[in-house]
Parts: sequence; structure tokens; C-alpha cells
Amino acid sequence: MKVLYDHQTFTGTQYGGISRYFYELMNAFAGCPDIEFELALKFSNNEYLRDVNYSHPVRYQQFANNPRVNQLFSRLNRLYSSTKLSLGNFDIFHPTYYHSYFLDKVGKKPMVLTFHDVLSEKYGKMFPVLGEGLSDLKQQLLKRADIVISVSEATKRGILEYFDVDETKIKVVPLGNYLDKPMLIGQKTLTLPERYVLFVGKRDYYKNFDTFLAAMAPILLKDKDLHLVCAGGGKFSNEEIRLINESGVQKQVLYHPIFDDTTLVQLYERAQLFVFPSLMEGFGLPVLEAMSCGCPVAVTVGTSFDEIADEAGVYFEAESKDSIKEAIEKVIYSQTLQGQMRQRGYERVPLFKAETTAKQTLEVYKELVNA
Repeated sequence: MKVLYDHQTFTGTQYGGISRYFYELMNAFAGCPDIEFELALKFSNNEYLRDVNYSHPVRYQQFANNPRVNQLFSRLNRLYSSTKLSLGNFDIFHPTYYHSYFLDKVGKKPMVLTFHDVLSEKYGKMFPVLGEGLSDLKQQLLKRADIVISVSEATKRGILEYFDVDETKIKVVPLGNYLDKPMLIGQKTLTLPERYVLFVGKRDYYKNFDTFLAAMAPILLKDKDLHLVCAGGGKFSNEEIRLINESGVQKQVLYHPIFDDTTLVQLYERAQLFVFPSLMEGFGLPVLEAMSCGCPVAVTVGTSFDEIADEAGVYFEAESKDSIKEAIEKVIYSQTLQGQMRQRGYERVPLFKAETTAKQTLEVYKELVNA
């Protein structure tokens, strides 16, 4: 059985949750006797692919900030994927994003579509940059797909709410913990504050950073030894710097880049609390990552986070700064609660293994081939 993955999510991105998902799948399948795969990709700066032996794309790092160059390589990658599709040397096609360029090329070959979230459907009008126009493309792909993999029950509910799709062809396959690396625990190579609350990833749009900062500021003003560390997501924008300065907490709010998994593990492991105030996520990998590193988590209620953290998390209403503030103070000022949350988190993590994600995805492929 041979699966063909296309170029989409690996074009123009160095990192990202979706490219990490497909990278981890292919890593799990490499050397597996039950499956062959091919990644149709010629040009990429994706860091996950840097040291793999199944793909050797040409890197163009020196031109990464040039939109015209990115567009050119995207077109060349699409042409390469289209050629591979036309040759038909595969049993299953699994596109890595939602563009429909391949619909007239895949023929009658079985197709699997992984659906990551309904952010553009729920918040596209509020934040057009999320891709309000993606909905039409997604609908086309949902109609064509033989099986749709949803990364969470919450995302499945969203698919059924916003799209016309046969529920019977949706399979929920939760993501796994890609940060399951015990050898990284206990390292202390980073210079970090003694006490800090951690925010990880992008801070714009639905990530709800502004409300979170408004909730965090009065805590920081009252507790001068406490810090907020924002990891990854790029350096603070001018607008974020303005908000931080106006709040009077500029000496206590720090940015820290994420160089690799070793960096990320230390950031989680040494934090008093990880806060994830997103309005919505398709799954919420950082919640799982934090718990695997023994970091208590405070998250938005009524999202996919409930499926991951269950009783291991403290919950708040994302649009209420008072609710967020109350949740943060509840955890950081109680050593007993922090200990309980760490233990509950450790108990949740084994339910989400990367190997299980790969195994269940392989079962989906086999179901299609044997149909």
C-alpha cells in the first residue's frame, strides 16, 4: 500500500502544527512494512524535514522573505505534486492542506482528508486573514474525500455544523504527544525567571493575547517577582509593546524564542503555569505538551481542550479577563493545587501517544484499500 502526500503544508512554512502532524506521521511510517509513502515536494524551508531520509527538498532560506520567490516555489511544488498525481503510482492520496488543485487529477483513487479546525468558518468574518474563502474549498474536499480524519470530537462537531457532509465518513483520530522525550527533562541550559506564567505560540487574532494580558497585568503589578514569558510566535509587535508598556509591566513580560524541543521542554517544565486562552483550537497540542512536562494548565472552557486536559486543567471563560485572572491566581498561589494538577496531567498524557495517532491513521488507510 502506497500513500502519496502533497506539498501544501510544507511550502512556505518553517514550523507549524499541521506540518508537524504530517512529519510525525511519515516518521512513524518510515520503515513500516505495511505502508510505503511519498512526499511530493521539491522546494521547502520546513525545519522538520531537515534531517529526514525520505525527503530532500531544495532549501531557499536566503529568499524566504521574498513573496515572489515563495510564490514561484509554491507553483513549482504544485506542478510537481500534479505530475505525481497524474502518474498514478499510489493507492491513496492524502493532501496536506485544503487547496483543491488536485480534484481533476486524482481520478478515482481513494482520498483521505485530515480536517484540523473550523477557525475560518467560525471567525473568518471577524479575522479575514484566517481565510474566510477557505470554506468553499473545504466543502469541495469534504465531498470528494472517502474518509475524513478529524483531530478531535470538537472539530468533528464543527464540521457537521458548518458543512454538508456524511457523518459516517468522519473518523476521529486525536493527535499525539510529539514532545514525549524523557531525555530532555531536567536540563537547565536556559536563563529564565524563578517564577513565571507561560504563554506559547502566536499571539494574534483568535489567540486572544490582548485579553490574557489584561488579565495578567494586575497580577504582575501586585507580584513583582512574577513574570510572564511569551515563547515563540515572533518578537513582540509594536502594538503589543505599546499594550505592555501601558500596562506598566514591561520589566516583567519577556519574549523567548523556541529554538527546538529542548527549549520548549525547559520552558514548560520550569513554569508555574501554562495558560492557553485561545477562543478555539482544532486540538490544542500545547496543552498536551505542557502536561507531559509536568506543567499545570489553565485553558479555555468548552473547547477541544476539555478532551485533552479533562480534570487535569483549570478552566476559564476566554472573553472574560476576570475569569482568566481568577484561574491564574487560583493555581500560582497554591502549591498543593499545582502538585495535584501535575499528577493529573501525567495521568492524561499516556492517552495521547503519537504512535497511536499513526496506528489509527494506518487503519484508516487499510480500511480504504480493502474496501
